[in-house]
Amino acid sequence: MTLAFFRRHRKWFMVLMFAAVISMVFFMSWRAMWDTFARWLSSSGPRRVVATMDGRKVRAGEVREFNTGVKMAGQASQWWAMALDSPEASQEHRRRLYAYTVGMTAWPIISQSITGERVQSDTLLMWLALYREACQLGFGVSGAQVDDRIEALKALGLTGLHLSRVVDEVAGGHHALLIEGLRKDMTLSAYINWLGETLGAAVEPEMRREFAKMDERIKVRLVAMTADEALPDVKNVPDEALQTQFDKYRTVLAGTAPQGYGYRIPDKVAVEYLVAEPAAFEKEADPAVTDEAVRAYYDANKDPEFLVERENDTAADADKKDDSGSDDKTRDNTAPAEATDTQDDKPPEKTFRPFDDVRAEIRKKLLRRQAEQVARRRLNEDVAEIRTMRKKPELGIWADGTTLRHVVVNGLLTAEGLAELEGIGKATRGDDAFPTYAVAVVELVAQDKARIGQGEISDVFTDAAGRAYAFRVTAVRKNHEPATLAEVRDNVLADVRRMMAFDIIRERGKDLLKAAATKKSLEDAAKDAGLETVESDLFPRERAIPYGGRWMTLPPYLPKVGSNPVVVAECFRMAEDGRKRTLVTVVGRQMVVAAELIERKPPREAAFDAMRPLIAQRVGIRFAQNAVRDVLATGAVQRRMTVIPEVTDDALDGREPGDEQRQ
Repeated sequence: MTLAFFRRHRKWFMVLMFAAVISMVFFMSWRAMWDTFARWLSSSGPRRVVATMDGRKVRAGEVREFNTGVKMAGQASQWWAMALDSPEASQEHRRRLYAYTVGMTAWPIISQSITGERVQSDTLLMWLALYREACQLGFGVSGAQVDDRIEALKALGLTGLHLSRVVDEVAGGHHALLIEGLRKDMTLSAYINWLGETLGAAVEPEMRREFAKMDERIKVRLVAMTADEALPDVKNVPDEALQTQFDKYRTVLAGTAPQGYGYRIPDKVAVEYLVAEPAAFEKEADPAVTDEAVRAYYDANKDPEFLVERENDTAADADKKDDSGSDDKTRDNTAPAEATDTQDDKPPEKTFRPFDDVRAEIRKKLLRRQAEQVARRRLNEDVAEIRTMRKKPELGIWADGTTLRHVVVNGLLTAEGLAELEGIGKATRGDDAFPTYAVAVVELVAQDKARIGQGEISDVFTDAAGRAYAFRVTAVRKNHEPATLAEVRDNVLADVRRMMAFDIIRERGKDLLKAAATKKSLEDAAKDAGLETVESDLFPRERAIPYGGRWMTLPPYLPKVGSNPVVVAECFRMAEDGRKRTLVTVVGRQMVVAAELIERKPPREAAFDAMRPLIAQRVGIRFAQNAVRDVLATGAVQRRMTVIPEVTDDALDGREPGDEQRQ
């Protein structure tokens, strides 16, 4: 009965089933798209108003489009600059390449504030407001100007493949979006450059002061005394001084106090390691060093590795002239010399050591390199196997005493102690050095993926000799205060003795200046005191070197003192005040310097005229940086463009609300 009923009404059942499926699909689609629809129907979508700017509404979609556009433009400019540069390029090519790539983008400035996943709303609104301000002042760049820039890049080697690759990788295949981004980026760049040129006009007094730093020169006589020189004169150190010094710095790690004092016992670790010696793998590596590989190395490196230096033929030519019997003194120097051989104008051909002579040398070098690679690979395989084991194994079972050795370091060592270990003490892996990497385990940085925890095997480190190491920390002791002075007495005693020696040389320096005033000469006073004097060359406050169209400045070097800006500044202050002598105390180096002015030369007017353009540029850049920083300040831009945000800081981070929940 029931079966007959279903057969009789099967068409209606099929219709009902079909309607149910359609309803289910519609319901699921509506549920998946509800957040998007809700944002569009409410005020939380791209059309929601996030601020008012100069009386106009600013919507979220416009801010996100601006953010995406300038990012794409900046990345494209950097990509083109790297793709079109080459070691063989001329200076003119590189100048033009810079002008049409990095020189036309504001990304180096913008990227400092809008990179990252979350960007503050006021920052995005500030750059958008600056862009609108630039357009209002007539700095807006048109699409035709963008096309002209791309054509200029094509003349420098930009191909259609380069352009399409940037469109695909940077703009997601949307050429129009990239062009629009370039237009906005170029507008901002032109406006910022104009601000720098306008606000960075160098004024004459500042240029004179800048030039005086580079051209005013003095010459001094120096007596330098260090605390180490007076250490033999420190006889007795009171126990009270040791206790006072210990109590003052017992909680401080060494090197962290202003004078470097500190007696807190540093972190210590105990380590064991496996070491792979390349020499033990040479037999295994030998088949890889073929005759073809040796020949290829010779062809690729014969210049300059196997270049034979040509002997100087000057002496031989002179002998030839003497043998010819000609008298150079009676020869008419005004007569042009006859060209006897046109080949003399060509550079001499290079000659190289024969391949057969260097075959064994090359083979030995390649065998060593290949053995080092095999050693690293073998140790990496062992490390990978150790990491798969649940229970931490004994490292000694991997050591066979020949290819792999197992070494256990006795005791707990600081980073300094680890650095003194033979071989592994100088081992590195990229930017990581073994001592600091191992001691970092104490500070529980094992959560960092680049670090290891206690008992875990490390990645492979290598030293300068090509040996490979894998270690693990077996025990740790965190830094702690010493319980008593006796634990660090030697360190405290050394520091106190140096402090007392420093006091001694300061008094000697004062006495030396008094004696020099009496004898009218620092040299005579130093001679009576058994001290050595040295004289400097004429030196400026800053040594200026022209580099890349600008001046690069370096601190001057003084004999016995080195490049110390404190001493240089005090010497010039002495010259400005009209004093003859001065005493400089350099606390950081525990040094006392007595200086006597010998000669002073004021800045040269002719040199100022010659250097004026570069000085104006240098002063202008500094002025422009300070002024542009003030002009581009978020508050300044928002005040000029009357920006009134209407959203929270995290509402313009480039993502829609609810993304975090969906992730």
